[in-house]
Amino acid sequence: MGKFDFYERDACLLLEDLGKIAEPSFQEYETTKYIVNYLRENNIPLDKVFATGCFGCIDCGAEKTIALRADIDALPTNPEGTDFKHLCGHHSHTAMLLLALRYLVQHKDQLKVNIRYIFQPAEELGNGALFMMKEGCLAGCSEIYGVHVDPHQKLGNILLKPGEFMAGATMFDIEFTGNSTHAAYPHTGDDVLVAATDYVNLCQKIITRFKNPIKKAVLSFSQITGGQAHNILAEKLLIKGTYRYFDAEVKELFEQKMLAIAAAIKLIYEVDVTISSVEGTVPLHNHPELTRKLIEVFTGTGLHVNTNLDPMMGGEDFSFYLDECPGVFVKIGVAGNNGHPPLHNKNFFVPVEAVLLGAEFWLDLVMNQFTEKEK
Repeated sequence: MGKFDFYERDACLLLEDLGKIAEPSFQEYETTKYIVNYLRENNIPLDKVFATGCFGCIDCGAEKTIALRADIDALPTNPEGTDFKHLCGHHSHTAMLLLALRYLVQHKDQLKVNIRYIFQPAEELGNGALFMMKEGCLAGCSEIYGVHVDPHQKLGNILLKPGEFMAGATMFDIEFTGNSTHAAYPHTGDDVLVAATDYVNLCQKIITRFKNPIKKAVLSFSQITGGQAHNILAEKLLIKGTYRYFDAEVKELFEQKMLAIAAAIKLIYEVDVTISSVEGTVPLHNHPELTRKLIEVFTGTGLHVNTNLDPMMGGEDFSFYLDECPGVFVKIGVAGNNGHPPLHNKNFFVPVEAVLLGAEFWLDLVMNQFTEKEK
């Protein structure tokens, strides 16, 4: 029996309630109200409450304060962006931390460190962490920890990897503009579609011919829109995509070569090419020594520690916290024996057992990681 099995009913209720009010980034109004009400009902101190998101501290009088973070936003399930669901499991992260805080505040006399908790909005936009940091959520904290569910790992597994863990991400829009004409007479106008497809193909050479093959990177073009009829060459065409990286030199290479290729396409096809980029997350590097300590804490417990894994090319704005404060980002498995729907899939779900294990993870991290009370 796990430490939190007696909270199973509460965990089910949290998952159900938070699932019903799933909301998009920086619009998590009802979610924030629900979290705040839960905290107040369980006498968990609050420091700051925003329209979306909040943070507080369980202060046991220790000299050291560590931060625990959960994200709270959901994703759209339809193209119109009117329906939302927790396709990335953020409601489960919230439930894990709420249950853990409820237990910890009831056993405050056993704490060896102060606990700063952070319920963060807008992880999916990649800037919720920056908002919370600007509001002072890391003030006085010497370490920070975060968790995320992982459908590729079995229930009961936790992933702990020192150093490179998740990639930096940049998103881009590229607009091609030319003179529209009849499709039967392409020589009388500009073919932005051919120009765009050549651009996409040439950009793949950044990965295969210009990047050091030892360096990890991904370049993906994910959306193309334009045109209005079978027999009209479009005037405008828009391409969207993203590139992922771990090294600053690779990021700079993407920026330089994508601009250079755009200039070449403009010269050859006599079309205008405009690139707009949005900085996403920075690369996420787990603190080596703190990760090693966590591995020691959880090896031999009911959770299976998996350290044999490659860095992941997904982005995570927890990386911004780690740029300011040492810490560790951890993945918690949710898959059964027959696999699990992937993240962002319409059928994705989190079993209640994973929430209980996540709460237990927080408890063990807080209660067992430190051996001496700070004076």
